[in-house]
Amino acid sequence: MIIILKKIPANTSDYHIEKFIAPVLKSGLFKAAGQIESISFWTYEVVQSNTIEYYALVDVEPDAVGQRVINQLSKKALNGKYIALQEYHVRHWSNDKRVFKSVVDRGKNNKRKAERRRKIVKTERNSRTANARIENITISTHSGLWSDPNKNSSR
Repeated sequence: MIIILKKIPANTSDYHIEKFIAPVLKSGLFKAAGQIESISFWTYEVVQSNTIEYYALVDVEPDAVGQRVINQLSKKALNGKYIALQEYHVRHWSNDKRVFKSVVDRGKNNKRKAERRRKIVKTERNSRTANARIENITISTHSGLWSDPNKNSSR
């Protein structure tokens, strides 16, 4: 299960995340042990407001332990800041209701006066491999989920 840690402090490293999650990964009576498979960090620079937000994606196996991590650590402090945890869901462009079937439909069905999505410059850094990737993407302001972390193409 991939878990997203939302709006983490800027100085957070993989050591901090491992230390934060480690107590929940331990096994116990009627509890399975888990492990962290990978950690990747995302930095979002919001173009309109010139702000920077930091996120982390943590792959925890098995899924039952990932759910336990979410339940026990959501709204807990990481590096002095309370953060939210939730399961990461990959969204595919073909399931987006904003994608219109034809050019003719765009004019008559589009009732939006302005674009509500934020323009973002996304930088992804994988902690284990030390490689980085930069993308220009657009994120909905009401959405908590983003593009596929394993996909190498930009939106």
